[in-house]
Amino acid sequence: MKINLRSPVGDAILVVVICAGTFNFAAAADGADKTTMVARTLSDYVNADGTSPDGMANNVDDTAAMKAALGAGPGIVRIGPGHFRFCDVTIPSDVMVIGAGRATVIHANGENKTIFRQVDAHHWSLRDMVLDGGAARDWKEAKDLGQCGVLVNGSRDWEISGLFVRNINGAGIQMLSVYDARPWTSKGTIMNVQAVGNYAGIRFDKRAEFINAAALGCWNNVIGCVIHGGNIKVTNSNFNSNLTGMLIEDKDNGSHGSITNCLLNHNHLHSLHCKNVENGMIVNACCFFYATLLIENSKGVNITSSQIGCNVKVMGDGVNRIAGNNLQVGKFTREFSPDTILQNNFTPDGMWERNRP
Repeated sequence: MKINLRSPVGDAILVVVICAGTFNFAAAADGADKTTMVARTLSDYVNADGTSPDGMANNVDDTAAMKAALGAGPGIVRIGPGHFRFCDVTIPSDVMVIGAGRATVIHANGENKTIFRQVDAHHWSLRDMVLDGGAARDWKEAKDLGQCGVLVNGSRDWEISGLFVRNINGAGIQMLSVYDARPWTSKGTIMNVQAVGNYAGIRFDKRAEFINAAALGCWNNVIGCVIHGGNIKVTNSNFNSNLTGMLIEDKDNGSHGSITNCLLNHNHLHSLHCKNVENGMIVNACCFFYATLLIENSKGVNITSSQIGCNVKVMGDGVNRIAGNNLQVGKFTREFSPDTILQNNFTPDGMWERNRP
């Protein structure tokens, strides 16, 4: 099918040719670029030993077929239902990889191997599948052995959505130095991702900056979410039933940013642990239930407009602010360093008596 569209600028004609599996966008104006986007499925390719990645067995190494499918040019690679196995594959620029949701399970091929390794790759998407690292142990005993479901480093303009990442001896998804100062805009999007049974569910490391992160669900991890970088924003997410719901700790460029509209509930050790934060962090409109909210040797942590139904401990030098929160009273302990600003906090019975002028 061919569709001719009149350009709003000049007399150039945009010709759109649509045929099975191929999307061809070509401008008739002289000198225009021509890009062909090819749609294909993983099962169209074969491995070096002649096996077909049909999803019927999860003990076959499908790395060769996957790399061939990814290397066939810009477009879409679809992975159908079933079990597949590969590791250390990179989605090239202008390629989208789409599974069939929970029906597509990608297993790491080898102990503690990373499945997708996105290093210096731009303009790619990864959607709708399960990534399984294969670690067999109680989730509370998970170790950080460097494995990742997805590792992102030095990349921009990417999208991760609809993933369920489990059983990783490391981070379900780890974002390293995706920072790029040209320009100061969003570098990637991660949303609707669930991480279960890993050492860390989601990890923002070093200069993993200017990322849009939303609708994350992390449970039964040693740490639900780790934030080591600056300019981080996480919103509308759940970090429940981990040992520590969220760890914010300064590394390269500090850990300044914002956490908004998140639920940190039923974690075993810490709901939130801020450690050695130097550049400040805004935590707004969140709910903390059970375990301990710990601010340790930090400066500029600002917790406001939140529901706090857990122990709170602020220790070490540095000014931090806890203001305008609804505090549940009763069995919880609350300890604050002398420099902690406590203002306008309230309980169901009225203003909290420990507010400071």
